[in-house]
Amino acid sequence: GRRRCALFLRKSHLWSEEMGVGLSSHPPSSANFAPPFDPSKPSVPISFPIKTLEELEQRTYFDSFHFPFNRASVPLPSYAVHGWQERKRKLLVCHDMAGGYLDDKWVQGNQNDAAYTIWHWYLMDVFVYFSHNLVTLPPPCWINAAHSHGVK
Repeated sequence: GRRRCALFLRKSHLWSEEMGVGLSSHPPSSANFAPPFDPSKPSVPISFPIKTLEELEQRTYFDSFHFPFNRASVPLPSYAVHGWQERKRKLLVCHDMAGGYLDDKWVQGNQNDAAYTIWHWYLMDVFVYFSHNLVTLPPPCWINAAHSHGVK
């Protein structure tokens, strides 16, 4: 109980000192947090793009520590899957927020609760997360929000 918790906190504190993160806070904004990134090693789970053809060909993203955390947990409702073809007009909304993967890359949240807001999901049919990289994989928060509103 307490011994395990104290050990965890001590190890977390050591890790947080190395990474420059305080224990009592969420991950800092991406502007002031740039540790060396190795997707194969455990760390605070983040979303990230596939940047090179080699990464894509080797499928390293799927072997990364972060992959299990980057899976959406909200399924697309069946009405959105089957009724989608019936509408003649469709609206695609493309997110291009300064290259993507900023505050929304933190899978477990961050301190900026007002970072991004979409008010009119009901008008959308398709949502695209754009990041100026070879392959952009949307952070699960965007997929979950879109699926919650029947948006692909």
